[in-house]
Amino acid sequence: MAASPRHRALLALSAAALLTGCGAHGPDYTLATPPPAVGGAPARVPARPGGGAKLLTREPQPSQHDAERLRPVLSGWASAVRRGDVDRASRYFAVPAIVARSRAFELENRDEIRNFNDQLPCGERLVAVRHDGRYVVGTFRLTQRSGHDCTASGQLARVAFVIRGHRFTEWREVPDRPGASPGPAEREPAPPLGQQVA
Repeated sequence: MAASPRHRALLALSAAALLTGCGAHGPDYTLATPPPAVGGAPARVPARPGGGAKLLTREPQPSQHDAERLRPVLSGWASAVRRGDVDRASRYFAVPAIVARSRAFELENRDEIRNFNDQLPCGERLVAVRHDGRYVVGTFRLTQRSGHDCTASGQLARVAFVIRGHRFTEWREVPDRPGASPGPAEREPAPPLGQQVA
């Protein structure tokens, strides 16, 4: 039975579509290397004023379980300060480390870290720990310390720590007022301890 003109036209269109989609010689089964991925470079931020750049890393957010797990680290540091064992207290700090009382400074070497621990006026006894953002916050009862004048003995004080590998990379005195923040949400640039600040 002969194909109708309409049927012949549909067959011709189908053949043309197949040839166009597959090429004149059929499908192309050769493998081709995909183009290289395109993306932005990792974000970089200054490591410190005037310093080089470093990769921006996300700050860890310790849980209450993490805070409890790190309790012996805070307690060990406080015990060393209370006994006047400055060398042992200093070993709990990373180099460099940021410390903040009225303002933040960066301690750049072991001597500066040792002097910082030696100049703390009071001993400390850990009574509680909690997590707060990127910090582990220790509540301490202040005690007398041999060779120092502690005028706040018996009072409570809070210190916020950022801890990496059981070393303090940040030590921040928390202001004694309700709802006081333990510190900035991200690590801030801090001048070296010896640098004059206007």
